[in-house]
Amino acid sequence: MLIGFSGACNSGKTTLANALAKELRKKGYNVELVGEVVRDVFRVFQRLYGFRDLKELRESEHHFQFQLKVLKTQIERENSALNRVEIVLSDRTIYDNLFYTIFWNSMDWKTLKEYVGIFKSLGERRYDLIFFCKPLRNNAKDGFRDYDLNYIDIQDLTIRLLVDRERVVDVPDESLENRISFCLEKLGEILKV
Repeated sequence: MLIGFSGACNSGKTTLANALAKELRKKGYNVELVGEVVRDVFRVFQRLYGFRDLKELRESEHHFQFQLKVLKTQIERENSALNRVEIVLSDRTIYDNLFYTIFWNSMDWKTLKEYVGIFKSLGERRYDLIFFCKPLRNNAKDGFRDYDLNYIDIQDLTIRLLVDRERVVDVPDESLENRISFCLEKLGEILKV
C-alpha cells in the first residue's frame, strides 16, 4: 500500500509522515518512509555543480535534469519500498514534483517532453491514499525551500488540481496529535488499524 503526503511547502508533511510511521510501527505494521527525495538529489547536484541553494539550481540550465532525476528517484524508492514492506509512506508525491517541474519551467522543452513521457508511462500507478496537507501560516523557514514560502497559495491550488482527487483526503489544520488521529482514522477504513 502506497500512501502519499502532498501539499505546498510549510504544510507539515514531513512531521506528519514521520509521526504516522512511528504510530503505525507501534501498531505492528511493517512501514517504510520514503523521505523527501528532492533534498537527496539536490545534494548530488550541489556536489556536481556547486549550487548554493535550491533557488540557484532552479534558475540554472540544469533545472529540468534535476526535476527528472527527482521523479525517477521518487519512483525507484517507492517501488523498492513496496517490494519490502506492506505500507509505504511517501513524503511528497509525484504530483508535487510535477508541480515544481511546471512552475519552475525554464523552457527546456526537450527535457520537459522526456519528463512528461516518464510521468505518463506510469499509467495506472496510483497512491492508495494521499493526505493533502494545508499550508501552515507560521512562516517557518527550513533553510531549503524558504524561497517557496512566497508561493504557498499557488502551490496549494495547483497541486490540488494535479493530484488524483478520488484518493485525496484533506488533513485538518490542527495540532500534530489531532492530525495523526485523523490520518489513523482514515487509514483504519483501509487497514483496520
